[in-house]
Amino acid sequence: MRAVTVHRIGDTPELTELPVPGPGPGEVLVELAAASLNPVDMGIAEGRLPMPYVMPLVLGVDGTGRVTETGDGVVGFRPGDTVHGQFLRAPLGHGTFAEYAVVPEAPDGGALQRVPDGMPAEIAAALPTAGMTALGVIEAIGLRAGQSVLIAGATGGVGVFAVQLAAARGVEVIATARPDAARWIRGLGAAETADYTAGDIVEQVRRARPDGIDAFLDLTRDTARFGAYAGLVRDGGAAASVSFSAPPELLASERIAVSNYMMQDKPDLLARITAEAASGRITVPVQRTVPLEGVPEALARGGGARGKTTVRI
Repeated sequence: MRAVTVHRIGDTPELTELPVPGPGPGEVLVELAAASLNPVDMGIAEGRLPMPYVMPLVLGVDGTGRVTETGDGVVGFRPGDTVHGQFLRAPLGHGTFAEYAVVPEAPDGGALQRVPDGMPAEIAAALPTAGMTALGVIEAIGLRAGQSVLIAGATGGVGVFAVQLAAARGVEVIATARPDAARWIRGLGAAETADYTAGDIVEQVRRARPDGIDAFLDLTRDTARFGAYAGLVRDGGAAASVSFSAPPELLASERIAVSNYMMQDKPDLLARITAEAASGRITVPVQRTVPLEGVPEALARGGGARGKTTVRI
């Protein structure tokens, strides 16, 4: 089978040929139809996750496809089921940038479930990591109707879900966005935009909101700017990072609640974010689709992508 791999930590990802794996006890073999890119993919390739690895390491954590074989003891799925989820398990290396992937029916680091009837493969593949993260962090910071939140990284994979989920709760969203993305992100629910190419975001928000904001959500991994953005939050508010950008001195703050968000109960988050998409309450903004052989180039391009990038397998 074709797969995007690294043979050593730190290697450049490349398309290679590997044998089709077989499922062990408690595992299912999935013939993948689509996958999606996430920042964690390069984190895995570079050895930044504190989990064991196998080599060659097949990259990719999000995917969807058809179960073709089940191992002993599997009770939740059977051949022919269409599934999707975050195929994250220890050891790392059994990823979704491949024609086939083996995954436990209950992944220890992720989540797997059946795809709702009628949901296209690219939508099912785009949802898991970004959607679960957005839903979890929006709930964790406790946003309520009438409050305001600044979302840095609003046009990225997690951001496009976070904007919609916050707006659906009646929250006024201030989204960081380039001018060419401003109309688009407003269409997803942002009340205002702040252009990071036109000057300091902090000053722009202060001018628009002199009394401050209720919350700040960092999706950019900009540790240097986290404190400045968090300074916009009124006493009693909240600031959170999904990429551990909140520094220790701010985590100890008594003025506002500061956190580095980590997902909990992924199966529940996946079920609920999928229900939001299946019902039409949120849009899954797939902005680009690449073939499997295009994944190494897409990974090399790195951050800055708008919406979700999916992989056609």
